[in-house]
Amino acid sequence: MACVTGAAWTFQPPADPDIRAAVIADLHRHRMGGQPIWKPRAIGQGWAGLG
Repeated sequence: MACVTGAAWTFQPPADPDIRAAVIADLHRHRMGGQPIWKPRAIGQGWAGLG
């Protein structure tokens, strides 16, 4: 994913076959100077058990 400044970020998930679900990033809507903006946040959390 790239942004307007040219910066980019990547995520390499771990090679764990037991992980059944993962949250890689979330997206938040904020207001800056009265204008709505979107801010991504990298998380990279996974779960092996779902229940």
